[in-house]
Parts: sequence; structure tokens; C-alpha cells
Amino acid sequence: MSRPKRKVLEYRNYELPADFPILVLTGDQWHISPIPGKHLHIHNCLEIGVCHTSGGTMVFNNQHIHFSAGDVTCIARNVPHTTWSDPEEASRWSYLFLDPDALLGPAALRQISGLKDAGYFLSDCHLLLHGSRDGWAKRYAEDIVQEMVEQLPGYQARVQGLCVALLIGMLRIYSQEETESVRDPEMSFVSPALDYIHENYMLDFPQECLSRACHLSPTHFRRVFKEEIGTSPLAFLHQTRILKSCALLRSSGLSVTEVAGKVGYNSLSSYNRHFSQAMGCTPMAWRKTAMDSPRPSLLTFTGWTAAEAVPVDKES
Repeated sequence: MSRPKRKVLEYRNYELPADFPILVLTGDQWHISPIPGKHLHIHNCLEIGVCHTSGGTMVFNNQHIHFSAGDVTCIARNVPHTTWSDPEEASRWSYLFLDPDALLGPAALRQISGLKDAGYFLSDCHLLLHGSRDGWAKRYAEDIVQEMVEQLPGYQARVQGLCVALLIGMLRIYSQEETESVRDPEMSFVSPALDYIHENYMLDFPQECLSRACHLSPTHFRRVFKEEIGTSPLAFLHQTRILKSCALLRSSGLSVTEVAGKVGYNSLSSYNRHFSQAMGCTPMAWRKTAMDSPRPSLLTFTGWTAAEAVPVDKES
């Protein structure tokens, strides 16, 4: 009997600003297609979504959940999912992508981390809060979007406070739903390796660390990683480093050599080579172009799903 084919995941990288790591995608162009996507996808950061109009279906692995206007979602990085709208009308959304560790600061993060199930929540949550029952979540999320769009004096402090309040409220609900507080058996087999890379990408570590994190032999791990993510563990590590370096190039005054060292490259020539392969230009050329761009965006890596702007008929 042939071995069943493993699900292929699409990995979506969002470039978060280095100085204030939260990205907002909002506007009339952010509609969800009524056509179901071919693959589930995962992100490199926490996603919070607000449905403004219409309804549809959200899928976490094999779990189908219906959403409506006013609902809010919270999805941890590396949680496979996809979304499509009802046939009548494409639903419109706003999205927040953030890195809680870097955004909230150590004091606020310690408060959140000390709550029940916080570790599971930040790594494995997949919540859908219904507007009819949890309208507070929509108000908080929309306030964050508005603050990020308007950027009035003091907006960063207010965004941090709203994020803390929103995440604590979501964590309380998550903790009450005991069946949701354990890892889904259909979750990605290589999720521990993705987490390890996310936390240690700047270090020089053997690939065996990744296979041990997943409790797999090195050979089996490489095969499973390639099947699920669509690229090798080493290529994924380089892509993660390049993504992190893009945020530093845009948001810091560090030299290219300093940026290379910050993301794990001891050799400038190696950094330049990998950057050019991923981005199609040198770091210096990318930095010059990025400075003229109004905001960070979803970056494109060869073979990975990404879009600079999502049209009405394309899934976010």
C-alpha cells in the first residue's frame, strides 16, 4: 500500500518593521475569494483578522468553521489554515500581523506569559470570536487598525496597550475552551523546527537540532520538511534570515555588513549571494528602493505564495 501524500503548506512571510513589529493590511482591496484555496497556509507571525462584511468558511486542517461580519480571528504562526467567502459576496477583512515578543516589551509579555495556557496560545492558537458574543474583540482590533493607519502622536503606546488587552481577552477565552488548548493532531509535523528557526535564525546551529526538535531522524525530517513546506530546512533558514535582514535594512541605520552579522552571516559575500537569490537584487539596491516605499509588505520568495497587493478575486 502506498504511503498517503502529506499536505503541502504555503508559507507566507510578512516583513514586520524592525522598530515597531506590527503590520496592518486594510482597505477595500482586502477581500477573500469565494473559491477555496488549493492548500492550507501558515505565516511567520501572529495573525489577527477582522471580518467587516459578509461571511464564509475558515478551515484549520480538517475543521471547518463559518464566520460572519463582525467576527475576529487569532491565528498563531505555523498553524495551517485557509479562508474562503460565501458564494454571494466576497467578504472584506483587515489584518494585523505582529510579533508579540518584540512588540509588547518584556514587562507586558511577562504578564501574558504568566497566565494559564499562554505558551500554547502564542504558538498554537486558532480562535474565531463571534461578533454577536465578543464584540469587544472587534472594537479593540479596529482601534488598533485605526491607530496604525492614522499614526497620531502617541499611537505606538496606545497600540501596545490595546494589543495587550486584546491578547489577554483572547487568552482567557482560549483557556476556557479546554479542547482547543492542546495541539491539534493534524498540526504540522515540522512546527517545532519552524519555531526553533524563528527563535535562533541568527545562530550557527547544526540541522540535527531541527530534527531532534521534531523527534524525527535527520533523513526523515528533511523529507517531511520538504513535503510540507516545499523547500529544504537550510533554504528555509536562509529565507528567514533574509526576511529579517530586510526589516533591518529598512528600519535601522546599520551598515549592510552589520545587518549581515545580525542575521547570522559572518561572510558578507555569503549574505549578498543569498540576498540576491531571494530578492533579485543586492541589499544596497533593495534598501534604496525600500526607502521610497510607503510601508512594508508581503515579500516574495521563489516558489512561495506572496502578493504585493491582493485583488478582489485572490485569497489573502
